Amino acid sequence: MKKIILLFLLIILSLAYYLGFPARKKMLPLSREFFSTETSSAAEQTLDLKRLGAVQKLAEGKPLSLERKDLDQLHQLKLDKGIRNLPILSLSLIRDAKRAREAGDPDRAVELADYAVRLSPDLPRPYYELAWALWKQSPLQLGRVLPEILKGCQAAFRHYPTSLNLFYHFFYILSNAILMAFLIFGIVILWRHARLYFSDIRRNLTQEVSVLFVNGLKVFILLLPLFLRLDLLWAILFWSVLLWGYLGDRERRFVVVFLIALVYLPFFLRTASSFLDGAASEIILEMHKANHENWERSTEDNLKAWALSKTDDPEVLFTLGLIEKKKARYAQAEDFYRRAIDRDPDMSEAFSNLGNVYLAQKQIPAAIDAYQRAVDLRPEKGAYHYNLYRAYSQETFLSGKSDRAFEKARKLAPALVQYYSKIDSSNINRMVIDETLTAGMLRNRFLDQFIGKEGLLFRLFKAWFERIPSAAPLLAPILFLALIIGMSRYTRSKRFLTRCPMCGSGTHRFYLSAEDTPDQKFICFNCFRLFVQREKLHPKIGQKKALQAAQFQKQDFLTGKILSYFLIGFGDLWRGRPLKGLFLLSVFFVFVLRFLFWNGILPDSGFGVFSPPGRLFVWGGLFLLFYFFSFRRIRRQKPQFEIPK
Repeated sequence: MKKIILLFLLIILSLAYYLGFPARKKMLPLSREFFSTETSSAAEQTLDLKRLGAVQKLAEGKPLSLERKDLDQLHQLKLDKGIRNLPILSLSLIRDAKRAREAGDPDRAVELADYAVRLSPDLPRPYYELAWALWKQSPLQLGRVLPEILKGCQAAFRHYPTSLNLFYHFFYILSNAILMAFLIFGIVILWRHARLYFSDIRRNLTQEVSVLFVNGLKVFILLLPLFLRLDLLWAILFWSVLLWGYLGDRERRFVVVFLIALVYLPFFLRTASSFLDGAASEIILEMHKANHENWERSTEDNLKAWALSKTDDPEVLFTLGLIEKKKARYAQAEDFYRRAIDRDPDMSEAFSNLGNVYLAQKQIPAAIDAYQRAVDLRPEKGAYHYNLYRAYSQETFLSGKSDRAFEKARKLAPALVQYYSKIDSSNINRMVIDETLTAGMLRNRFLDQFIGKEGLLFRLFKAWFERIPSAAPLLAPILFLALIIGMSRYTRSKRFLTRCPMCGSGTHRFYLSAEDTPDQKFICFNCFRLFVQREKLHPKIGQKKALQAAQFQKQDFLTGKILSYFLIGFGDLWRGRPLKGLFLLSVFFVFVLRFLFWNGILPDSGFGVFSPPGRLFVWGGLFLLFYFFSFRRIRRQKPQFEIPK
């Protein structure tokens, strides 16, 4: 039992060191303001909220207490400005809806949440709040609650900042869970096979100088990670490779997988975190805000500064044109759109929006020409045909071109055309459809800039020459690969001790435990003679060997079973099933890290996928279900071998 406690403490201390608890180091260099809507200033919003008394209340965090008339007025003003989302105002309405729901006024909560959805249809949190309010109003109306939850999930994946937060959070947790599982895998290898390494040294100790030198070299190589001050994971990988000759074939394959995971996962985590904290990623967020939200003055200034330094960026120029058009500064908008087209002649969105600028200035022929260019580039886009129909309608109501363009638009995008056809407003922002940079386009830009011009293969190649955290920074993963190749060739020319799974002793002579054994378990020569062939040895010899095997089986079984209750999947690693063990351990650590980083890796923007009670219900329920089935499986485990008395 002492060995089990010692092994458990070793694993816990290693995991704590990996997570940085003793050193209290920060896990990421990201700024606290990343993705946060709390830093936005309501006074800088382009909508005029002063006359509604909203600015002061938003600044003080007080309930808005807006009537239906005021909310309708805000909604109409938002549509006239051509703005898709008002995140600050929606967040305030969500808070008011939550207060109303908790105060026992579900009808008011539903009304406020519904307006939050109208003011920010692309954000996920308003849909979840509306679902909570409908549930509070009546738990029986699941037909209305579940669709709102589904809409919120869809919005979470479509909304660029939220989806980026989710995907990075998932990648961070999954990568660290895999590395922690390999950490346990390496510790199991060391615990089970390191004694064979020392046993080889003891057996070969003689007075010969050459043998003493070789054994001293073996001890020096064993302590090499300490001298070089290697990182914990790299040190465990080094020792696992050093014990290559004592490992089974399956364990050797996963040592190679360990090396690959250790090379690439930290590399991409570091690269992603530094990229997210850089200007290139921030400008994508600024573009999303300008294209889909109520932007701030600082957003426009940042985009203009980027356009001056990166004159060949058509997407930033397109975004600046969209801002100028919404502010009714058509000459500036035309200039930005034309500059974007000069950089990217295939940018159909810029041609369509340029046509909207011409139409706003009553330049009908120029608008028709711009729309036609957009249609030629992407004839499958229904919005372009609808804008062309609007331009033809301004030219004459008797032209058959107008009808053909409208029918084509309705055929390609029926829902979109039906929505815009119902709008009864002379405002130019509502007559035509302004194209924006979609979340998919922003994600593609993120990946292109993250991978770089050199491409993914260059990134994968470059990772092998990244520096290892150690006192000798010139070491590279390529040396570990060479060490694995060298050890594999060395083991072919030398016989290594292997532990017998029945009695635990190290031996070179192995036999099959039974002819029909499906797992092909090999046991040592003495166990084969005593327990398979049942030779009549001296009673004391047989009794001593049987006692040794029984004690080893009990200790081995209890170690795998007891530690499996605390680390799901440990028993499979302990029994030589690395694939299943690493998978279950990775899933277990995903839950552990999910609860550890309960509020996310990145600061919460206020528009998370679930509210805290919902997250606790989902993740807590999944973890209990996972642990329950794992617990049943652990309870049914039996020792690998039954030792006959």
